[in-house]
Amino acid sequence: MSRGLHRAGDGWHPRARGLGLAVAGLLVLAWMAAPLGAATTAPAPPGAAAHPSLPSPKPKPAPRAPAGGAKRSGAPAASRKSPAQAAADSRSLEEVGAYGQAREALRALRARVAPDADLELALALDEARTGQLDSAAARLWSPLLTRALVDSMPLARRIPYPWLHEGSWTNGRFDGWHWYVARARAEVAATLGRWSDAREAARQAVDARERCGKEWLILAVCAGRVGDLEEAGRAAHTAAWLDPTLPEAFYLSGLYDWRAGHHAAAQQAFRAAVALDSAYREPALALVRSRLPGVQPDTLPAELLTGVREVGLLTSPARPKREEFVQVDVSPTIVRQEILPLPDSLRGRVALGEIYLPILVDERGRAALHELPWSNADQLPDPVLRIVLESLREWRFTPAVRLGKPQRAWANVRIRLNP
Repeated sequence: MSRGLHRAGDGWHPRARGLGLAVAGLLVLAWMAAPLGAATTAPAPPGAAAHPSLPSPKPKPAPRAPAGGAKRSGAPAASRKSPAQAAADSRSLEEVGAYGQAREALRALRARVAPDADLELALALDEARTGQLDSAAARLWSPLLTRALVDSMPLARRIPYPWLHEGSWTNGRFDGWHWYVARARAEVAATLGRWSDAREAARQAVDARERCGKEWLILAVCAGRVGDLEEAGRAAHTAAWLDPTLPEAFYLSGLYDWRAGHHAAAQQAFRAAVALDSAYREPALALVRSRLPGVQPDTLPAELLTGVREVGLLTSPARPKREEFVQVDVSPTIVRQEILPLPDSLRGRVALGEIYLPILVDERGRAALHELPWSNADQLPDPVLRIVLESLREWRFTPAVRLGKPQRAWANVRIRLNP
């Protein structure tokens, strides 16, 4: 089957029959600087006391007392802002990675508005990103977020928080997706070594996004740490099958094959992991060690995602987060596409359609991570979904550029399915 492409209308389309993964549009999440000039300079480390991009207020003379000795009272400048403006300022701090300042701003906002699960969740994430894991855990397991976790929401709400999402912090109701609560619990509990809690939360995250390989990977790690090797092995293999772009999934799958005595399958999985990320040390060492006679399998990992893929963890300070807009001088663009054909066995099972896939383009112009939107098998069968994701491994972009240097940036790519 020819994989040549021709320009037709609003995108690139394959010349031959099969599954066309046509990039009909590239919407790059790189926008104007956030308020307060926040995105114009390099961010301070999370938790820093001050951020260099935030203008310092000019010193003001002390207010003069009115005649008669009476003292003039007044609210601090911060409290004179509306809750909506205070929320926007807090989000602007998150936009530049000043998670410590954002955390304190959200705590101040929390004292001014009615209890709100979206605000509690945002505060818990900033607490976790700045190392306050016990506080984050107490908040995530609070009655308010427990109710949010079991919220019986319509499918239309199974969407990520948008860029301008601070309005959900001040309306006193839960507007978000319960997956956020489950995933954040799994990450925080895993970091604290509370593996039973982490596994339970990971199961709930899988239930919310059962077609997402990252959720199965996290469940595999957590189940392995509590000693449930059967569930862990099954979850690891599912993760590797669903998402062939995840080196951690192949590495973990290989470890379970090695433990089961399937050395050839284990080595194949380790090679796949190294091919996806040549800097990933653990599968490279496992590939060598698994060839030696009498060597015991490596210890199961405790890390959920590694390297650039840590950006995909809600509670990691690694950036840019998907909901954060970062100003760039040059946006990433696609320069090479690998189109995989649709097998004959799947023809007729796929309806003409399109999906929007957020992709994190790294400094080398490769698709380092993606965030699969919620969907079901009727919209996109699992084998077709795997073909879509497998094709990303060969896609190439020109990376985003800021101040003359390549940098990571998210791109929202529209992919057209031509059965």
